[in-house]
Amino acid sequence: MSDRMRIRLLILRVLVLSLLVTLGARLWVLQILDGERYRQVAETNRVREVVTPATRGMIVDDEGQPLVRNRTSLVISVNRSTIDRQDDKGRAVLDRLATVIGAPPAELEQRVRFCSATVKAPCWNGSPYQPVPVAKDVTPAQALAVIEHPDRFPGVSADLQAVREYPNGALAAHELGYLAPVSQDQLDGQGDEKGYHLNSLIGVAGLEYTYDDALRGADGVERLEVDRFGRVAGTESTTPPVSGDHLVLNLDLDVQRAAEGALARTLDKLGGGARTASAVVLDVRTGGVVALASLPTYDPSVFVGGISQADYSALSDPVNGTPLLSRAYQGSAAAASTFKVVSTAVAMEHMGAKGDEKFDCAPTLQVGDQVFHNFDGSSAGPITLHQALVISCDVIFDKFAYDAWVADGGLRNGRGPYAEPAEHFVRMAEGMGFGRRTGIDLPGETSGAVVDRADARRIWEELKDSYCRRAQSGYPEEPDPVKAERFRKYAAEACVDGYLYNAGAAVQFSIGQGQYLSVSPLQLASAYAAIANGGTLYKPTLARATISPDGTKQTPIQPTVTGRLPISPENLAYIRGGLTGVTTEAGGTATGTFADWPSDLVPVAGKTGTAEVEGKDDTSWFASFAPANDPQFAVVVSIPESGTGAEYAAPVAKEIYQAIYGVGVPGALPGGKPPASLPELGRDGTFGGGPGGPATSDTPATSPQAGAPGVSGASAPAEPTPGATTAGTTTVTGAVQPTALTPAAPSTVATVAGGGHGAAPSQDADGSPPAAREPPPDDRGRSPP
Repeated sequence: MSDRMRIRLLILRVLVLSLLVTLGARLWVLQILDGERYRQVAETNRVREVVTPATRGMIVDDEGQPLVRNRTSLVISVNRSTIDRQDDKGRAVLDRLATVIGAPPAELEQRVRFCSATVKAPCWNGSPYQPVPVAKDVTPAQALAVIEHPDRFPGVSADLQAVREYPNGALAAHELGYLAPVSQDQLDGQGDEKGYHLNSLIGVAGLEYTYDDALRGADGVERLEVDRFGRVAGTESTTPPVSGDHLVLNLDLDVQRAAEGALARTLDKLGGGARTASAVVLDVRTGGVVALASLPTYDPSVFVGGISQADYSALSDPVNGTPLLSRAYQGSAAAASTFKVVSTAVAMEHMGAKGDEKFDCAPTLQVGDQVFHNFDGSSAGPITLHQALVISCDVIFDKFAYDAWVADGGLRNGRGPYAEPAEHFVRMAEGMGFGRRTGIDLPGETSGAVVDRADARRIWEELKDSYCRRAQSGYPEEPDPVKAERFRKYAAEACVDGYLYNAGAAVQFSIGQGQYLSVSPLQLASAYAAIANGGTLYKPTLARATISPDGTKQTPIQPTVTGRLPISPENLAYIRGGLTGVTTEAGGTATGTFADWPSDLVPVAGKTGTAEVEGKDDTSWFASFAPANDPQFAVVVSIPESGTGAEYAAPVAKEIYQAIYGVGVPGALPGGKPPASLPELGRDGTFGGGPGGPATSDTPATSPQAGAPGVSGASAPAEPTPGATTAGTTTVTGAVQPTALTPAAPSTVATVAGGGHGAAPSQDADGSPPAAREPPPDDRGRSPP
């Protein structure tokens, strides 16, 4: 054998040996290293899962009254794995079924087809072995027509299924939320972790979203063995469903109903347009949310079984008031004179003001070339800070803010270096919880806005190019030439020095106005609750506890402290005294509303506010707590485009207190306190009252509250005496105004010396973009600094 032949044989042997080694290694990987994974894949190929949804837990109020529960529905379903074996792929079956349930055959075919990248809803996104629901809430006659003729309807079944029910309609809809089918992204990202299946319904809004894991329970799974033709050969295993926990809330159904009813009646009186309003009731001792109302609202039952695109568009349309948006915690606005508690705290904590010291409540305050004034140029002369809160004098707080601005270096655009600005007003606002989310157990909360000097510069750097463009191009879309030119001049000034934190912005901030401050009703209620309880900020919480399906396990949700007010106990007590005087003392801005209120039994401490927005009517505010001498509840009301705080918001708050304490109406909370214990779950799966509490009922209590104060006919505020100056005053931009049931025209804010421009009001309470009194929006629709 030649050398060449030997070399060829050697190469061939090496090649064969290499192939054998490679094949052996690959077999080892497949059978040993990855064997378990491939066994699982093979198992999956021959096993199909059929899911039985778990019964979702109920949501009940503090007394066990149902807010969300389950009801049974007769549902007709079609099993695709059965009808597909028909010669015509089940077309005749679907035609006959369409006749029974009164639906077009083409619609049924769409419902039972499988979803894919090219097939969109209506379609079936679940397992091919899962019966597809095609008709819910069918009549017994329709169900029997299917059940009694299995030969005519192979693969079609009729059975009872649980569906979500909202016994109170639209009441508390924003808080409760709704369900929707799981998305493919959620299925891919969290399916294994959370036990989602193709046909799972999950919470996508409100409490249904926040507590979805507890409410949903665990679905049952039946694993079916199938042959290579997809035919069921047997059952491998069955896991029964586990019902979800029930959720007990701090929310009280009767107080919620009173809040929404009072708001609705006020909006009806105002009439016209897509009007909005909101109210918040907090337990000041725990942060528990007793009521959270926002109008317009919606009926969450429209989401049961899937909502149409037309209905969803209507609920999202600003023309309708955007019913899906809760103004109580998702909208924000200038807080107006309700913010003066912050300014009072700054004056006493950081600027040396004493409780018995007097300050001049002059008609006006000159700052550079700008004049700030009380409403109608009214003057109260030298008064204390207590009286300044009672009658809501603007000029006193304007002066404190201007002095603080000067102490911080004014515009700070001259020679430096400057010390770090103290910014007492901004820091106090932040210390009271403004400018950040409260942490309420609901998705989508707004943080509002508290803008300091550094923030103002960052905003300007972002918007500078827009200002400069507008300085050249102007505002051709503005029909009013005078306003368009004013906007253009402002843009020209902002282009050059819009980063400056001017005196106008600082002064307006102190009375709750201007674009540098935006507050949600919930944030304001949280701050007033902290003032009431001695300085503790709590996280507002709707949920009070979860209860297992059999009632044997209760898991309380404990109150959470989020901070302490940076105010001494003595100064807090002084502020509480001033707020009490707003409703009880001569000249108080809310004494007209509370003239017939039993203040000796349930004194109310509060503050009116009226926020001005160019092109719209004023936003009416009232922030309060009661009883003033032993606080239990904080109530805040906001009504955009209405009028003064005393005229609209304060009467709504009064109606809410009437419902809580039983003043002239049946009382919602016995003794004026939340229930001390949780409602009990009975053996029949329904809730009864806790020890000493009322029994569960789907209707509100109608009996008068024992021991509660009562005043006949106290449901409407007393009319003030014509010409009286000691009661019945309202607040417009924090200024004193004798009661008159007509809103005052907003005043024009002039430019500030050295600053070049004033400040615009912040976001409206209806959640819409800011409408500036002075500066126009920039090219992107944002208000400039």
